[in-house]
Amino acid sequence: LHWKEIRSEVDLWKEIQWKMLTKKLIEVPNLDVIVKSRPAWEIWWDSYDIINQDENYYIYVWDATWHWVWAWFIMIMVNALISWFSKVYKSWASIVSKTNEILKPRVKANLLMSLLLVRWDSEQKKMFMTWSGHEYLMIYKYKQNKTYRIKSWWVALWMIKDISKLIKEQEIKFEVNDIIVLYSDWITEAINKGKRDWSEEIFWEDRLEESINKSPKVNSKEYKSARSVFNNITMDLSRFMWYNHVQLDDVTLAVIHYKP
Repeated sequence: LHWKEIRSEVDLWKEIQWKMLTKKLIEVPNLDVIVKSRPAWEIWWDSYDIINQDENYYIYVWDATWHWVWAWFIMIMVNALISWFSKVYKSWASIVSKTNEILKPRVKANLLMSLLLVRWDSEQKKMFMTWSGHEYLMIYKYKQNKTYRIKSWWVALWMIKDISKLIKEQEIKFEVNDIIVLYSDWITEAINKGKRDWSEEIFWEDRLEESINKSPKVNSKEYKSARSVFNNITMDLSRFMWYNHVQLDDVTLAVIHYKP
């Protein structure tokens, strides 16, 4: 009976998360956004969302460092706080630092969370980014036909109480037909075996960068699309894993194309 009760609770958490992560995302002016998440276990520890406030569109991916049930509850609260603070502040840095300030005294010391966030100002046609202990932001520059990495800031959420003086929002030069790729760490840390035995290879950033660069262009067009890049990354990752999709962590991938 006890096991059945636990299963019932897990099924409830799965249902709530499924509704959160499979909802229809809002459309972003001038951008084509494709984002999906796949859990390694029964409950997600990655998450993503798109929030709109006036002319600003906030797109973000995050990853909880420890996989316990209470980490899932923290993720729910982060979603709610970010949604609320986006009504008060415009800068991602302010939104994230205020979220950290509220939750830091209320979470366990060993629970950390990394985020990578971009803000699209649809009026000025400008892109800004804020990051906190997450992976690189990959940006494919159409004119140079090359992918570049922007390194993430090292401090994750909950590491210190006040990050307002450390975390910053910076503008990214984002032009027509450029593509931004956000992802969680299993994309680059995926292994080519079904289990770790220390003889495996790791996907790493170089393969991801190559996959973006080699993504096909749209039929009869001279540019790549969000779909072509997203599909090429997933196919290259599957091929690297020998089509044996054994995940040791959740995986989230977001691709953003500045449409012509």
